[in-house]
Amino acid sequence: MQPRKLLGGSQKRNLFAHVADELGTRIVRGDIKPGDPFPIEAELGQEFGASRSVIREVVKSLAAKGLLESRTRTGIRVLPESRWNLFDTDVLEWRYTAMPPEAFFRELFEIRRMIEPEAASLAAQRGSEAEIAAMETAYELMETAKNGSDEAIEADLAFHREILAAAHNPLLHQMASLIGVGLLVAYRISRDPFTVFLSKHKDVLIAIKKRKPEAARKAMDQLLTGTRDFLEHETRPRTKRSSRETA
Repeated sequence: MQPRKLLGGSQKRNLFAHVADELGTRIVRGDIKPGDPFPIEAELGQEFGASRSVIREVVKSLAAKGLLESRTRTGIRVLPESRWNLFDTDVLEWRYTAMPPEAFFRELFEIRRMIEPEAASLAAQRGSEAEIAAMETAYELMETAKNGSDEAIEADLAFHREILAAAHNPLLHQMASLIGVGLLVAYRISRDPFTVFLSKHKDVLIAIKKRKPEAARKAMDQLLTGTRDFLEHETRPRTKRSSRETA
């Protein structure tokens, strides 16, 4: 997943994206707490220089993501986190901006380690020759792409997406957006893992090509564990890192 940008097209659409980003971030950050009344349309329109139709469209969008609820008597209210669609790419992005990076990626890697090793195992069992060839193409693009470039990120994401697709489980395939956010967060913290763990991607690919489910599961788990440990080291406060590294 690429870093989100304001949507192209009309000025109204750009304004919608800006208002949605700002209000979504405020809710996730806790500036507006669950149960609190939501600002009225007139206030938001004045703050953002937006029409009522734009504000209403934003509210509908946030409600669809589980952040807001509109009731006849009580008006618009912020919902608790348990109601949010945490797999929505916008909600994930807003949580990333609101949380310490190390806490956010730790959550993501816990989920990825539950999902991707099993997906790799299923891909080794169920993946078609064409799907495995697509994984190989993505890996080859990773080998030739410049570290940290858009091409590198896209190739890395394509590699993981192809594995999810080759598992032939529609629910797993829906996890692609979550994986994409995880990769983007990793690249924001450090671009080094791309080259450091490139060989681990190859281990996953080889195991899948050889139709070895357990080896594929193990290789994917090692890839994710190694990346997580590397990023934890990168996000550790530098004072603690330097004292341990020189001890």
